[in-house]
Amino acid sequence: MSKKFKFKIENTVYEWDSQFITGEQVRNVGPGIPDNMDLYLKEAGKPGRLIANNESVDLGLPGIEKFYSQQSSSTAGLI
Repeated sequence: MSKKFKFKIENTVYEWDSQFITGEQVRNVGPGIPDNMDLYLKEAGKPGRLIANNESVDLGLPGIEKFYSQQSSSTAGLI
């Protein structure tokens, strides 16, 4: 039985079969995130980190990775 890795998009929890997931793969999970939205990874105590489509994120780190999206022109979360 292979290990499942959990992550969140907005407030919905998803499971992934691999320890790593790319920005493009995150965009295609659940209802999907359109290309006109930016994808961010929330990191405790830091501004959200912009995740490129070809960037790989390690889901094996302690805790659960939390992704969120916002309009490309928005600056929320980048304070």
